[in-house]
Amino acid sequence: MTLPFHILDVFTSTPFLGNPLAVVTIPPNTPLTNAQKHRITKEFNLSETTFVHDVEDRSATNKRRFDIYTPHAEVPFAGHPTIGTAVHLRDQGVTTLIAKAGRIDIESAADGSELLRAAIPHNVHLHRTRLPEPKADHIGGSARQVAAAEKGAPLFSIVLGMTFALIELPSLEVLGAARIGEPSVLSADLLDDEWSEGWVTRRYYYVRLGSEEIGGRMKHRIRTRLIKPATEDPATGSAACALASYLSLHEVRGKLNTFEILQGVEMGRDSTILVDVEIGEGSSGEKVLKSVHLGGTAVEVSSGSIRIPLGREYV
Repeated sequence: MTLPFHILDVFTSTPFLGNPLAVVTIPPNTPLTNAQKHRITKEFNLSETTFVHDVEDRSATNKRRFDIYTPHAEVPFAGHPTIGTAVHLRDQGVTTLIAKAGRIDIESAADGSELLRAAIPHNVHLHRTRLPEPKADHIGGSARQVAAAEKGAPLFSIVLGMTFALIELPSLEVLGAARIGEPSVLSADLLDDEWSEGWVTRRYYYVRLGSEEIGGRMKHRIRTRLIKPATEDPATGSAACALASYLSLHEVRGKLNTFEILQGVEMGRDSTILVDVEIGEGSSGEKVLKSVHLGGTAVEVSSGSIRIPLGREYV
């Protein structure tokens, strides 16, 4: 069995920057097991690979179902796979993606640019427990400031199963001091019982660079890094949505906020992520999340086909 694939760099319009993504197309009536998808994803060895379920008549529908895999597991939603897949399918007239997390409507930017905006499914939750202060006796300097900033940091879920520790750092110098391997894996015991599914293994570091009002909407510029125990991510749309949602609900003013998030600089893979958040009012006057739109561009850098062995061990 042979399947076509395309590699795109996401959250950039410049090849070899941004976050790479593999998009594999599954032709109609082609069975592909979860085990096969997992093996394909591990072969590409990127942070995520998506599998688009093609249709018999592309002119008959503007929707596509797609699956998102990491080398370790399938995930219900992820930001850069959504934007990259949407860009890949744009010429086919696709304006709606169906992920495990739900329906994602896609729209072009109002200014006529190549930017695409995705209406992100969300079910946000701020956990009762905050991060404890880690042991940092073995480190010093700016790295100690990174560790100290963890104390009291919020744990915030953008959907059930995807939780981020949102750790604010005081300067770009301290942001640059964060190192792969230093953060320990976070325990799911920190999460509220009914929200303990999925993972909470990432540390999300950010620095605010300034805000300004543009046309009745507040625009906030932020530098981020997402450090995992073994790797660093050049662009993380789901974490960007979580951060923008948390700040809009709990820290910044206004009902309309845009966040321009720059990530991947320390890796030499600069990525620009845009998140638009609209805040509403609940029945008791509390802030509620009305909508979250993730925006970005992508550029194709390669394409080809991948051959899938049909032996029993690959099914």
